Amino acid sequence: MLNTWVLIHLIGVFFVFMALGGTFIHVINGGTKDTNKWAKGLAAMHGAGLLVIVVFGLLGLVSLGVKPSEFNMYVYLKLLIWLFLGASLTIPYKVEGSAKVLMFVIPLLAAVSTYVGLNYLMRIG
Repeated sequence: MLNTWVLIHLIGVFFVFMALGGTFIHVINGGTKDTNKWAKGLAAMHGAGLLVIVVFGLLGLVSLGVKPSEFNMYVYLKLLIWLFLGASLTIPYKVEGSAKVLMFVIPLLAAVSTYVGLNYLMRIG
């Protein structure tokens, strides 16, 4: 069953990254939130992806027998990254030049999150 949770979790990740990428490219090309005809669609994709990520990530942990009282720094670090990903959709519209930086920072955060998740899974067996 864990493989199903992981697959759905990853689908959420893909939705978030598609929404962020679309927004970043739009802003890099000089667009604003008002000129983005698909801003609401991207926001919906981003929000749905974030919800799927957290729900199915936690369901995966529960299916492994991890209780919320047993969460450690691995889980909290992943939740912190998740919060940053949530804020990342609005940052390019508010901070000039940030979209170009985020185009490189976000994939690095994805690598950190993947490493943390896999390391945690290996530790709990």
